[in-house]
Order: sequence, then C-alpha cells, then structure tokens
Amino acid sequence: MRSIFPAARDARYTPAAIFLHWLTAALILLNWLLPHIAEFLARSNAPRVIALHRSIGVTVLMLVLLRASWRFFNPPPPLPGGTAQLIRIAAHLGHAALYLLMVEIPVLGILFTWAGGRTLSVWGLIEIAPPGWVDPDLHDRLRSLHEAGANAILWLVGLHVAAVLIHQYVFKDHLLNRMLPARFRRGRSSDSALI
Repeated sequence: MRSIFPAARDARYTPAAIFLHWLTAALILLNWLLPHIAEFLARSNAPRVIALHRSIGVTVLMLVLLRASWRFFNPPPPLPGGTAQLIRIAAHLGHAALYLLMVEIPVLGILFTWAGGRTLSVWGLIEIAPPGWVDPDLHDRLRSLHEAGANAILWLVGLHVAAVLIHQYVFKDHLLNRMLPARFRRGRSSDSALI
C-alpha cells in the first residue's frame, strides 16, 4: 500500500540533529534506570552510581540546550503534507513538553542536590558547591518533583514512540526515517540528498 503522505520520504533531520536526538534519548533512559539500579547495590557502591546519575543529568541538560539551539537555527522538517491540524498541534505540544521536561528534570536534580547540602560533581572534573543554603524540607519537595518529572518523561516518550510507529506503519508516511541514521532507513528514495 502506498503512503498517503508521500512528501515525508524526503523530509530529513540533519545528521547533527539525529545524533543529538539518539544520544539524548539513550542517556535519559540510562539515567532513569541508574537510581533503580542503585537501590539493589551495596551501600558502598550506591554513591558512585548516584554520582554517575548526576553527571549524566548535567550532560543531558547541556545536550538539550545544544539541541534547542541547533533546532532554532536548523528548523525540523515539516510534518508530511495532509497531516491533520489536530495531529500537528499534538506533535508540537508533545515536543514542547519533552523539551520542558528535559530541562526541568536535571535542574530540579541540581537544586535538590544543593538543598541537601551536597556538592555537585560533574564527571569528577567540575565541583559545584551548594550555594550556601541547606533545607531538608525543600530537598524532599524538589526530589519528589524530580522523580515525578522523570516518570512523566517516560510516559511522554512512550506516547512519542507510539505516535511515530502509527505514522510509520498505519499512515505509511515513513516519518520514522526522518530521525534514523541513513543506514537504518527503509523505503529510502533520496538519501543521497541528505545534508
């Protein structure tokens, strides 16, 4: 069956955008898993896992800011022609929510680390001391918000993946190909034009 949205075949993200997308996605998934892994480790090993979690969180924040800058100067390809207005609005709101959570979650993590009186170490290269305030109640509230945001982003990513799969296999508009590296694309028609 032919695509009802043939224009999507040639609409591609830039290789830099594709790289940043998949790197960010992998780091977010890994970072969601790390605190859960730490719960099963001996007390002596858990602080190293949490330190890794914090470093990855700061890295994700930097990558998201880089992605947002890249996206500003290199707008994403348009959705396939014929995409319903409601779906376009949902896609834009979904992306906005993802970006908001990708910034909010690490910022809350940094703040609750500091509110607990802990220094933020980033890959053992940068040490950022708390700004002079320790507040256990604020620490607990920020931690709860951080964890709720982390769970929310997983649900939002699940919806994002479901929407992409519906486009790919129900609408058959090859929307997934826009974000896949060239060697993984199916139904390629003009990959040589990729910039």
